[in-house]
This record gives sequence, C-alpha cells and structure tokens, in this order.
Amino acid sequence: YQGQYDWLTHTFRYGGADLMMQEIRECFKVDVTRYVRVNFATFEQIINSVGGVDIELSELEYLGLTNQVRTNAVAKADVHVGMNHLDGYDALQYARLRYIDNDWHRIERQRDVMQSVFQQLKKLNLLELNSLLDEVLPLVQTNLTDGDITNLLLLAPKLMNAEIMEKTIPESGTYGSMTGMGGRSMFAVDFAQNAQILKDFLYAGAA
Repeated sequence: YQGQYDWLTHTFRYGGADLMMQEIRECFKVDVTRYVRVNFATFEQIINSVGGVDIELSELEYLGLTNQVRTNAVAKADVHVGMNHLDGYDALQYARLRYIDNDWHRIERQRDVMQSVFQQLKKLNLLELNSLLDEVLPLVQTNLTDGDITNLLLLAPKLMNAEIMEKTIPESGTYGSMTGMGGRSMFAVDFAQNAQILKDFLYAGAA
C-alpha cells in the first residue's frame, strides 16, 4: 500500500496494535507504547459491570434509537428525550449512531459514554475497583503488564478526583479533503500542525 492512503482505523486491520501505535507515533509525534483493545461485546460487559451509564438524549438521537429516522442502531429499552440510564447494549447503540448527523457528533457520543463510565467508577472504593479489574481484564487485549496495572490501581484514588479534559484532532481549519484507497473520503490532515496542537494540549502547564 506504499504511496496510498486509508483511514487510520484500518491500520489495525493491516498490522494490529503495533502498527496502529507506530502510525500514531509517526503522525502525531506522541510516544504511545501501551494499548487496551476492547470489542463490542466487552464494551457492553464493562458498562454493565459499572451499573450502566447516564446519557442525555437529544430529540434526533431519540428518534434514531427508536427507529423513527434512518440509522444503524436501535435501543432495546424504552428511551426518551433527556436523561436516560442505559445498559451496555443500549449504550453501545448510542455510541454507534450514524447517519442522523455526522462523525464529529458520533465522536461526542462516544466521549459522553466514556465520561459517564468514569463518573460511575468514581463511586467505587479501591476494593471494588480491584474486583472490577478482575472481572474486566480477562475480557480485553492489552500489553500492560501486571506491574503496570498494579501501579495504575494504586494511583486510582488520585485519578478518580482528576478533571477530564478533551480535545478533538484534527482541529478545525487544519485539514482539507481527499480520496483514499477504494474511493474512501478522507481528511487531508496537516499532521505537523496537529502534532504540535496535541503536544500543547497534553503538556499544558507542565514545567
């Protein structure tokens, strides 16, 4: 595929997690060396393990999840406009909603789910977190070592009180459009500019 372009998400298909991390390092100059891979079934189980998530639905999202407008995902539960408590299956449907708006909004929905999971985790004590890890870790693929996981668990009390900051890359005004392999529509990204934007965001306030 030399000289051709494809979606970054397809990198995993070509070379697994190692190639995905390599591409992120090359494109965004971020020293990523660890990964956690979660499939749809695991996604559902993780959310069920934390007791579900609270998600606020817009009218358009409600219409999609109730199959009243064209989409790719329909909820099993009776949902409504406003705040809903979703189990793993319906949270996955919400996160996957397509066609009702655009990819930027779909990314926002995925981040909403992650934020809500984090809020649920804040309610757990260290023993409960350890029990949750025992349940969840066998369901994921990762190159984190047992030592890495233990260190993260010991940091959990501090991490739970941390503020989550978000950033969308590529930033508006730093990309155009192009056609890639198979006629796929793609962003023509200024990677050097976005690498600097990402670096500034990640290390803001660092001495």
